[in-house]
Amino acid sequence: MISPNFLSTKRNIDIVFCIDGTGSMSPCIDSVKNNAKRFYADFAEAMTDLGSEIDMMRIKIIVFRDYKCDGKESMVESAFFELPAEEEEFSAYLDGIHATGGCGEDANGLEAFYRAMMSDFTTGSKDRQVIVLFADTTAIPILERRNCSDYPRGMVDDDGLLETWMCLQSRPSKLRERNKRLVMFAPRGSCYEEMKRTYNRSVFIPVEIHRGLDDVSFADVIKIIAASASSVS
Repeated sequence: MISPNFLSTKRNIDIVFCIDGTGSMSPCIDSVKNNAKRFYADFAEAMTDLGSEIDMMRIKIIVFRDYKCDGKESMVESAFFELPAEEEEFSAYLDGIHATGGCGEDANGLEAFYRAMMSDFTTGSKDRQVIVLFADTTAIPILERRNCSDYPRGMVDDDGLLETWMCLQSRPSKLRERNKRLVMFAPRGSCYEEMKRTYNRSVFIPVEIHRGLDDVSFADVIKIIAASASSVS
């Protein structure tokens, strides 16, 4: 008897979570923490339902706040964790993340997105490079905090951000046009909704402003990410 997944597509999946780490985001951060040890199994099941299988899965976390107020905690980036082998380490890392800081309502999400794009992705023809961004406000305009002491050198402007996503940048990057996917959970009217109009291979899911994504089910998050990772266009 032929297995129902005999004709499924096997993929290496890299996922980078960019998470607003400021005070209102406790519900989102707690949800990610609470589901960390189930993430691989739930995601693999969702992928199988969509006709894909996972050869290797890696996840890393970028927590962003505000360079004006939060110093070295403005942008905190983990290494990739390979799941399920490093499930315990992944869960332990998440336990150390707390919603705190920020100067006001917005945060440096665009800088986090750029760092995500420059990740050490796998680059096979069937692999997927998925960036998932969680924010309950819009982003501080890129480069607005460039005079802050901990702001990264060599940050691109808006045009450079788009060129990087479109794989047109001159800087070395492992982002690949066919492999990349962008999933944004953010409020309507935010810059992220505007990005959906110009950034290809992207999905925008509206959330309530200033609610920390408490209106989003993590089960739905997994299904949305899996659908994006499984898509061929």
